[in-house]
Amino acid sequence: MKAYVTLLTSESYVPGALTLAKTLKQLKTENKLAVLLDLSLISGHSMALINKAFDDVIQINDQKLTAPLEKVAAKLGREELAVTYSKILLWNLDKYDQIIYLDADTLPLNNLDHLFDKYESLPATEIVASPDIGWPDIFNSGVLILKPSKPVFDKLIEHSETQDASFDGADQGLLNEFFHLQDKGHSWKRLPFVYNVTPSAHYQYRPALTRFFSEINLVHFIGGQKPWQDKSAEKDPFQQLWWEKFNSFFTKEHDRIKLLSTLPSEGYNLKFTKLVNEWDKVKEETHLPHLDELSLGDATKLFPWEHREQFAPTRVFNKVDVASETGSVKSKKVALEDPSPASQSTTQPLNQKYDQFTNKTKFDPERSLEEVSQIPLKMLSKKK
Repeated sequence: MKAYVTLLTSESYVPGALTLAKTLKQLKTENKLAVLLDLSLISGHSMALINKAFDDVIQINDQKLTAPLEKVAAKLGREELAVTYSKILLWNLDKYDQIIYLDADTLPLNNLDHLFDKYESLPATEIVASPDIGWPDIFNSGVLILKPSKPVFDKLIEHSETQDASFDGADQGLLNEFFHLQDKGHSWKRLPFVYNVTPSAHYQYRPALTRFFSEINLVHFIGGQKPWQDKSAEKDPFQQLWWEKFNSFFTKEHDRIKLLSTLPSEGYNLKFTKLVNEWDKVKEETHLPHLDELSLGDATKLFPWEHREQFAPTRVFNKVDVASETGSVKSKKVALEDPSPASQSTTQPLNQKYDQFTNKTKFDPERSLEEVSQIPLKMLSKKK
């Protein structure tokens, strides 16, 4: 039995994996579609769509499948290797005679079933892959043709336990070291680049892209920005093609919203041991009183006029009295709270002093205007 297999270790790659599976079916493949995934990292809504799109859903958190990788991670003290090296598990899928592995961020343009026939006689010690655009002397691990084999799987596990197992710390470096760079009795068979085209805007690459454009069988969207994460209006022809496929497969708005609202990165999946600062472990001493030690009756004394002091005032002032006859100043020491009557003047009223009116009765408005008009003159004559 033969199968196309992809790997899914993050919710953020679900749109790519689903579009890949539906595209293969649209191209009328006659082979099984399988997916390796970590069930704990995929939402229930995504799993419902995945179960419909793929024929075989294989959980990589199955202990029987991942136990060898967990031992490698524990030995090297790197927990993330259990996920990073998950691609090794392809050689442990011995229920399949032959596998074409495709990354979740790839998009087939033509039916690829003929590759199964072309490499049917491929020994398990060999791997078929296209050269990497960044360094053509190594292969890109986004598209692989292989035959599962328990002996090869065991040797891969043994190789992954060494310190120089991977030159890039990931599966591509590991597989290149094992099948190509190190003499371990395994070999890499070159697959034409048109089966794993990684779009590039480099001017050196444009002439070849123009020359072989009609022969491209698969596009691989390498890099951190995937088509379903690109929010820009301007897209290259391959990104536009991916969106055309996605839009034709997922017409329900609910599904589109769910799929496209996934986080663009995988950092939220990392599991770290919580670190506690040593300072946080020490309970700081405090001199503040506890609530039960406070009494509402012992309110703080804030203002003098609240009369909460327990002692008599010590500051006093000299009170000044003016003598009525002589005008001399009389001084005596008194306390602040000792009241004193206001002094009263004994001088003659102004109207009597200047003899404006002979009659001491109240002012009569009917008196002659002439007498009233002479008042200022009398005042001036008195001052002289």
